[in-house]
Amino acid sequence: MNQPTISERKPFLLAVLFMFLTVLLAGGGGVYVLSDPSLDDAFNLVRVANRINQLSHVEVDWAHLQQAALDKMFERLDRYSGYMEPRRWNRMREEQSGSYTGIGVSVTQHDDGLLIMSVREDGPAAAGGLLNGDVIIRVDSVILHGFDVYKATNILRGPVDSEVDLGVYRSVDQDTFEVTVNRKKINFEHIPFAGYTPDSAIYIRLLDFDAGASADLEDALDSLLEKSAHDPIGVILDLRGNPGGLFVEAYKTANLFLDDGQFIVGTDGRSRWQNEEHYSSGDDLTGGLPMVVLVDNGSASSSEIVAGSLHQLGRATLVGDTTFGKGLVQGFNRLHDGSAVRLTISRYYLANGLYLNEFDSELVDVGHGLVPDHYVTFSELSPFPRALERSLLLNQFANQFQDEIIDATTQLELGDEWSNRFEQFAYDSGFQFVSRTTSQAELVAFEITLDGLGHSARQIVSRLLTQSRADDAKQFHRHSSFIKRRLTQIAYERKVGGYTAYQKAIVPLRPDIRLAGEILKAVGQ
Repeated sequence: MNQPTISERKPFLLAVLFMFLTVLLAGGGGVYVLSDPSLDDAFNLVRVANRINQLSHVEVDWAHLQQAALDKMFERLDRYSGYMEPRRWNRMREEQSGSYTGIGVSVTQHDDGLLIMSVREDGPAAAGGLLNGDVIIRVDSVILHGFDVYKATNILRGPVDSEVDLGVYRSVDQDTFEVTVNRKKINFEHIPFAGYTPDSAIYIRLLDFDAGASADLEDALDSLLEKSAHDPIGVILDLRGNPGGLFVEAYKTANLFLDDGQFIVGTDGRSRWQNEEHYSSGDDLTGGLPMVVLVDNGSASSSEIVAGSLHQLGRATLVGDTTFGKGLVQGFNRLHDGSAVRLTISRYYLANGLYLNEFDSELVDVGHGLVPDHYVTFSELSPFPRALERSLLLNQFANQFQDEIIDATTQLELGDEWSNRFEQFAYDSGFQFVSRTTSQAELVAFEITLDGLGHSARQIVSRLLTQSRADDAKQFHRHSSFIKRRLTQIAYERKVGGYTAYQKAIVPLRPDIRLAGEILKAVGQ
């Protein structure tokens, strides 16, 4: 067996020497320090590592062992705590600063790579001719098939003005092409749209709570309140799918809608230094206009601070679906090698002592979300619309008939003939929706045939299967409004950009925004 050399054991020896020197320098406190159980546990970890290094019959992959140990430690904590290797830490810091270096696209997972959901109008990707619905299948020499979103988007990023070669699949043309773009600094767009609804309500879509979000929201409100001829009936703040961000941006945002001296949010941690209370200061920027906050299952963390604080104070009505349920605050500690530890350091609570999370003795979090005053069923989250989105057929159809769709929506929303045309297009393209019920019925039918069960059992399953398939075929009609709305949105996004898509297809057509407008009108009567 090969014994470790002096150079191989040097890091371990230096670590032990450092710990003993620390104890000696502690002087009279040395005995106390040596009696600390946590210090003894740390010594045990070092001793075990040294024994592995000395006695293992195979060469030790220390990086792998260290990562495994870290993963196991954080498994015992809540799901929001973890170890961040240097690249991930740097990326998070970059994002929280309000900008990043990249090509200016919003992407999601796709079987073959990264599906482009939106393209920044002034970004490198737009200059390179990339469109919504394109799939990035290769970045330089790296094929993205099988990559998760985090790893793949890391490859897209790089130094300012550096070139990146992309292989792109465009579904509408059934073609693959290559393009080279130069990475640029991209400022995050916190607010893709701020304007008025057809009911004369102020509507603002807020995507996150990263650095600068509250300042951008304040600017948007100032502009809409002071420079418009409208007499607003109220404010609709859209936090659907907003995952949160910086704690400070949350209470700054809530502060914009409150008069002086009202409790916004408090934090309750293990240490008294983590216990804080935040109150509003100044005046309500809107002068007390009625307010609706739109939320859903994707509204989390800072979104819940804003929505929950305004709701608890009676300042806003919540419309949508129950929020995610994350009432925890994370702290970040950077380590000497550039990595960092993300730890839950406290819970936050709202007025009247409302906590969204409770902890047990092992810090296993159990969260419950904010319940809206008015529930809205979001059809786009149902299995059939999700299957359509994954198929990319909505993008293909809207791109192919873009100008016709826009002409048809100049005055009114699309007619039913468009959902019928899309249905035929989807069938011609080979699309077939199979629900979970149908899949299970098919499996049961197969097993009954395989097991040779009786005629009556086969008849029952056959009727169930026929009924389920018939129900699957009705999904196009059932989701006709969703199909027409999405076709309009995609056509406008591709033709004139995201802002106009909000103005023409989202704000006037989405059911939850319409309901919010009706609520505000009723308050004003």
